[in-house]
Amino acid sequence: MPDKPATLPPPAAHHDLEDVIDHIIACCVRNEAALNSHGRVSVGDLMDAIGERSFGPLLLVPSLIAVSPVGAIPFLPAVTSAVIVLIAAQILLRHEHLWIPGWLSRRSMDARKLEQGLEKFRPVARFIDHFLWPRWCWLTGGVFFYVIAAMCLLIGLVTPVLEIVPLAGIPPNAAVVAFSLAITARDGLWALLAFCFTGGTIAWLVSLAL
Repeated sequence: MPDKPATLPPPAAHHDLEDVIDHIIACCVRNEAALNSHGRVSVGDLMDAIGERSFGPLLLVPSLIAVSPVGAIPFLPAVTSAVIVLIAAQILLRHEHLWIPGWLSRRSMDARKLEQGLEKFRPVARFIDHFLWPRWCWLTGGVFFYVIAAMCLLIGLVTPVLEIVPLAGIPPNAAVVAFSLAITARDGLWALLAFCFTGGTIAWLVSLAL
């Protein structure tokens, strides 16, 4: 029996960037039960902490890690891109529950480096949160919900290639952050800004290729 269409989830308790940072640190970094013997936190634990049906925060977490200082850890951008692709693909396939393969779920990162990177990003998150609230909600639901998922899927696929150039992966991941915030907070203005930003990024990449 096919899964029911995925619908826009209601606003979660962690509805903005700083809330998500606090939630990750509390549930995965400072929670000894979530850490392995080497003080590392897995992708599966991060996803479990957010909740398998909260598509906005689920997309936000890997993209937020990728644009924060912790994203400079070798091979981590490839892992975050893979998570983004899987989440976006399952939204487009109208799955109600997130599934991540075991090999990806078991991938881990140093918990203290994760905390340090997120803490460095906190002032930026706090600034962004001042401009985030529900408006133009129609741009985050219905067909636009799936258009956003398609854009995130495309970004997740091309970002590992861009990582060949230092820091080139930050702009597309920033677009995923904006799309994720739009879905999470039902803020259509952020969706519109993310669409414009993505279009500009694509135009920049095409100019480089030519």
